[in-house]
Amino acid sequence: MKSIACDSRMQFVESDSAIDNLGARFRKTRPGPELDLVESFLQAMPLSIPNGCRATVFREPQLESGFPDLVIVVWREEITHDWRSERGSLMSCDLRLMHFLHHSKRAREDKLVAYFGKRAAGSIGRLHNAGMIWPVGSAWAPFALRRSFAATKIIAVEAKVGKWASVLNQALLNTWFASKSYVLVPRLPSQRQLVDAKRHGIGVCSFDRGKVREVNSVSTRLPRSYASWMLNDWAWRSAQA
Repeated sequence: MKSIACDSRMQFVESDSAIDNLGARFRKTRPGPELDLVESFLQAMPLSIPNGCRATVFREPQLESGFPDLVIVVWREEITHDWRSERGSLMSCDLRLMHFLHHSKRAREDKLVAYFGKRAAGSIGRLHNAGMIWPVGSAWAPFALRRSFAATKIIAVEAKVGKWASVLNQALLNTWFASKSYVLVPRLPSQRQLVDAKRHGIGVCSFDRGKVREVNSVSTRLPRSYASWMLNDWAWRSAQA
């Protein structure tokens, strides 16, 4: 991440209403030192947005792993130009099935029903109408990821003034959906803490004279889980709102 000023390609989302048709919920921000830390980080956000991309910043979205303080989705806008309007009606259960197909490459409908229950038929129909899967004989297969997944990075940031073990644990949970996961602390941690973070592939952001100092995170491939698909689609839908 490299420092640049936020521009018109960056959008902030912290309201349920923008993407409520996918069941997105957000925790209300609470005053305190950690909110102040997040606000300071946002003012000095070390994020480079590549040409042709947009960045959507979600504040405390509700995910199965908890409420990460910030989730930043960098996504290629051009990919979404051909997405059908029916994609806007997909539900989280549909994206669970989509992630399964992404990994299995193809699967018969009876296998999908065995894994996902009777609701699998509805998910298959909605994903097909959205142009994300296609029939191959008696099976279903996903279209190429470059056509259906726009996110290039999903960055999770977990802020904490103290309790290093707690913030590191939450940052680890965030690797379930994020390609990069960071802890955000007011000052550079001890060398032992930095080694601990590095061992788990977690990055560290801290402040030094009003600027963000970064110890980089390990970068992993997307999508990591069905939650990666959800955040990918939340970013697209919020841009349409």
